[in-house]
Amino acid sequence: MNARPPLHIAELPPTARRILAAAQDILAERGYAELTMTAIAQVSGVNRALVSYYFGSKAGLLSALVETLFQNPDVGLVEEIRATSEGAERTAAFLDWQRRVSSNERVNRMLYELLPHALRDPEVRARFAEEYRVYRIVDADCLGAAPAELDDEQLEALAAVSIAVVEGLGIQRALDPEGFDHERAWRAWVEVVGRYLALPAG
Repeated sequence: MNARPPLHIAELPPTARRILAAAQDILAERGYAELTMTAIAQVSGVNRALVSYYFGSKAGLLSALVETLFQNPDVGLVEEIRATSEGAERTAAFLDWQRRVSSNERVNRMLYELLPHALRDPEVRARFAEEYRVYRIVDADCLGAAPAELDDEQLEALAAVSIAVVEGLGIQRALDPEGFDHERAWRAWVEVVGRYLALPAG
């Protein structure tokens, strides 16, 4: 199977972005079972043939949705952190970005709706795997800006654990929004990773 080139949401034509936005709304508000080509066409106001034109099959659309999870302007873009911050400041800004991702109910709902289907669909699973590979590299870069001297393998392992924390806390918050103290749990994680990375306190 040939790998599809990375999707850059901001570079898509307006119609394609409208289709993706409609698919996001359906996925976040109604769930995967309601995510049909017909529903997307109705919500977006775009002819169903154009959904296929821009994204091919439903698997192609799901792959695009996967990428929107990692390029979500609602929580800010990690590329901005990499471009504007240095040293421990970059790592702290990155951890704050991860906190916003972890507590973003809409982003997490889309992730949880997509994951079971990614495990069953080779194309979507491959896209998820590629996005996570990129995510680990970017995260390792941001975490590696801290004072601690870690090699690339240590940083990528820490990035993988950090991603697991982000998503695990998001799951617990989604399941128990009233009883789970996301902020306290996140502060505990920041303290742990801060000590590991020799970040300044505060």
